[in-house]
Amino acid sequence: MSTAPDCGWVVIRDPGWPSPYFAELERHAPAALPLACSATLDALPVRPAHPGVINLHRLKRLYREPGGQRTLDAVKTMLEQLAVLREGGWRIVWTVHNLLPIDGGPPSDTDWYAALGVLGLADTVLTHTCADAVYLSRLTKAPVTVAGWSGLTAPADAGPEPEPTSELTRWLRATSYAVLVVGNLTAYKDLPAVVGAFTGHTRHARLLVAGPCRDDALAAELQDAAQESGGRVRVYPHRIPPEHVHHLYRAADAALCPYRVDGPWEFFTQVLFPGSVGTALAFGTPVIAPDLPAIDEMTAGHPALLYPTADGPGQVLAAAETVPRPRARRSPVDGAARWQAIAATYQRMFEQLTTRKEIQRA
Repeated sequence: MSTAPDCGWVVIRDPGWPSPYFAELERHAPAALPLACSATLDALPVRPAHPGVINLHRLKRLYREPGGQRTLDAVKTMLEQLAVLREGGWRIVWTVHNLLPIDGGPPSDTDWYAALGVLGLADTVLTHTCADAVYLSRLTKAPVTVAGWSGLTAPADAGPEPEPTSELTRWLRATSYAVLVVGNLTAYKDLPAVVGAFTGHTRHARLLVAGPCRDDALAAELQDAAQESGGRVRVYPHRIPPEHVHHLYRAADAALCPYRVDGPWEFFTQVLFPGSVGTALAFGTPVIAPDLPAIDEMTAGHPALLYPTADGPGQVLAAAETVPRPRARRSPVDGAARWQAIAATYQRMFEQLTTRKEIQRA
């Protein structure tokens, strides 16, 4: 990915926290849309030498004070800066994974102000499912384009499976029914309740919860729950290399993808890009997840057990562990083809945005 800030399609991203989404997009379609990147809006020239697109992705870093807190004043500064850049000739696109920040604590009114402000400035909004597009179109006058979805894929040059991952893979395979939760271990997944539902409703299945955790109290609570499970729950609070995560998905009998929808997390009922669901489908792993519009759309035609959000996953897990393990997996989704189709959407959008003097709003 180029770092030229006035070149073509510029993704605003944190160099210390690479986006798996854009990494996959560039890996599968490097020529379709040459991506540049910039760590900040400050690095962009107010008036680009050539027509350019600012692609926003994770917003919260752009309205965070030096001390780390997200404030209303910082949001106003971000929006003013975006407005100036737009007046200078840039076009603004927001690729909406989740409408509000989802890692760390629950989102706040400040986060809503930021999201709605960007939706008011955006020339185009890109989303992944029709369900998301229906809701977002109520919040913005900008065109909303469905780019489609995919998940992490297994690179051919990933090299041998590292020992920590290999040991987890063996642990999953050494049981008649194995469930996997993988990704950031954070509040929006309500993982203590998930582990409680698992241990309370299953008898012999195993559950692996794997992914980085920045909340020491949550990590300790999960480790305590694992110790009380009689060896059926294992917590690995560390990052799984994206190029090796397919080993875990293929070893598991189901991928459990939990999301809270209560209180400040209610927006998940309207806008949600569950990357873990897309990745599970890309590897042919059956999905267990809450019955939310985006998840229902993504899992159509694929093996999935969706549970009512008010009930939690307990009953579904209890039923799933009694079903004999299938002799063969369902065919995985063609992740490479889906990423290429997403890149083609980006390319069409770039041509439209940089050849029109003004975006036609609804």
